[in-house]
Amino acid sequence: MFNSKGSHEMADAGKVDTVIGPGSTVKGDIHSRGTLRVDGKVEGKVNSDSSIIIGEKGVVKAELAAAHIIIGGTVHGKVTGREKVEILSTGRLYGDVITKSSKFVVAEGVIFEGRCSMGQSVEVKPAVPKPKQPEAERQEVSAAGKG
Repeated sequence: MFNSKGSHEMADAGKVDTVIGPGSTVKGDIHSRGTLRVDGKVEGKVNSDSSIIIGEKGVVKAELAAAHIIIGGTVHGKVTGREKVEILSTGRLYGDVITKSSKFVVAEGVIFEGRCSMGQSVEVKPAVPKPKQPEAERQEVSAAGKG
């Protein structure tokens, strides 16, 4: 699908259902049941039941959500991949990545500015730490436990 150093082939990359070609600009929300490829410009929200591919010349200022996301161009916004998120060597991502299946692939030479959350759950640390037990109480508890 991509003819660069970091070329990747998707299992169903041969079947692209929707293409936003070079020279095209789309503003608003897009939902595709199949694979969507962006080689132009998109602003808004982009959702796919299958895959989203951002070509080398594609520029996206949007939230992306799909099973599989491949970034070969520039993306500004949150990226949510239900199965996998890939950033090719020509890719630039300025935003956060969330992928539940712990599959986040980043090629050498990528520009990625953001945070990444992987896995089924993300550990949240409490904002306020637990108060420490005073020394006198700790000794009482220790002495009582020996009884």
